[in-house]
Amino acid sequence: MKHYGITRDDAASMLNISTRTIDRYIKSGKLSYKKIANKVLLAKEELKDLQNEFNMLRQGISSELVNEAAEQPMAVSPSTDLSHIEEKIDKFMLIFNEKDKMIEEKNKVIFLLQQRIGELETKIQNMVALPDYTKEKQEAIEEKKRLEAKLQVLTHQLKEQEMKTFVVIGFAIILIITACFLYWRMN
Repeated sequence: MKHYGITRDDAASMLNISTRTIDRYIKSGKLSYKKIANKVLLAKEELKDLQNEFNMLRQGISSELVNEAAEQPMAVSPSTDLSHIEEKIDKFMLIFNEKDKMIEEKNKVIFLLQQRIGELETKIQNMVALPDYTKEKQEAIEEKKRLEAKLQVLTHQLKEQEMKTFVVIGFAIILIITACFLYWRMN
């Protein structure tokens, strides 16, 4: 069972490579990952294996360079063993093919990024600019204040109207009572 607990940054510093290279290894399937709380976590075991692979590769390159430097320069003659040259050509072709794959992967990333940029440009064109949004928000706040002031005026007028109505009804009741009282006294 793999233990996922190393972040991309930690893995990059552990392997002495960039986080972009880590991302390429993840994308190519060379490294597995888990995403927990928006953090990409890598398996310790895979990183140790990759580190061992890098160490062996570096040792092989250094020993090859030391051996080549120690060798005496050889004059090329028709009798020179061609297998040695073919090995070098094969190594060169392997390196060339690896670089070609890396360029192809980078081109794919560039294409995806260009696509994403296009999508974002479309979204930006359809969005309201921040100054316009702020202006609209300010206008809405001012309109709200005007409507609240108008509501207060109408509420005040309604209360005045209710008061006038109560006064008129009160006078009407007093007149009716007075008329009834006078009618009762006369009879």
